[in-house]
Amino acid sequence: MKIAIGSTKAGLKLKEEVKKYLENAGYSVDDFGMQEFGSFISYYEVAAKVAVAVSSGKYRKGIIICGTGAGSAIVANKFKGVYAVQASSEYEGSRATIINNANVLTLGEWITPPQHAITIIKAWLNSRFTEGFEPQWQKFLKNAYREVQKIERKNLK
Repeated sequence: MKIAIGSTKAGLKLKEEVKKYLENAGYSVDDFGMQEFGSFISYYEVAAKVAVAVSSGKYRKGIIICGTGAGSAIVANKFKGVYAVQASSEYEGSRATIINNANVLTLGEWITPPQHAITIIKAWLNSRFTEGFEPQWQKFLKNAYREVQKIERKNLK
């Protein structure tokens, strides 16, 4: 699987750790963010770059890392087909996929140590939409996802 990743200066160290983990786990990773000795990139710029990569369909998943992850999630969710969630726990990471089918994960370097970030990412990547739910709840979640897409089509033209 190809994953788009990016970070601001505030997320640079964590991004490098995450990239190392993902590449060692066999993922193809393309970096759209700030580089160690590169020009400054704001959270709204890097979030938009990763969101465009996912929205275009070239990448199934994206990860954005800034100071807290909050601003990046706000920006990424402005793009059609992008369902970004900021997660700070393994449980939130898995539920972002299982309940919301989130295709972009945002993390905050200021609040998430590298090993903890990796457990969140593993949970997010290794979970499947609706897994573990009884059939009636799976039906509800799939319908909810379709309803969110209808809202998206209406509001993001």
